[in-house]
Amino acid sequence: MAAISGAKLTIKRDTSRNTADVKVTCKVHFTGLELCLMKLCAKSPWFKLKCQLWGADSGLTGSDDFLYAFAPYYFPDGTPSATESRSFDVTVGESLLDEDLGKDEVYGRLILTNLFNRIDTRKNTNQVTGHF
Repeated sequence: MAAISGAKLTIKRDTSRNTADVKVTCKVHFTGLELCLMKLCAKSPWFKLKCQLWGADSGLTGSDDFLYAFAPYYFPDGTPSATESRSFDVTVGESLLDEDLGKDEVYGRLILTNLFNRIDTRKNTNQVTGHF
């Protein structure tokens, strides 16, 4: 089954413009069988990788806040390989990341869906803390 590793979130703030450059990176690992199928049927999407930003909450509700969704990425690409490196980048207004009173804790969630059997593989990134 395909797996995600090395999930990492970085946020670089530009306080003069009140924006933040957000980047989520990861590696996606495919089994030999999955790679073989992607090479044989290269024009058909086999996997969809979604990336979302969430605000971690430990408040009364205990549920995390959805903040943003990147455009998804589909596999295979033009050169399928057993390990693929992917990144999602966006510049947002800092207010989008302001999900809490006081300090904000933001993390990325990666969801890899096998489009044949609909099984999801999920991986969260590290949390970035700041006053956005």
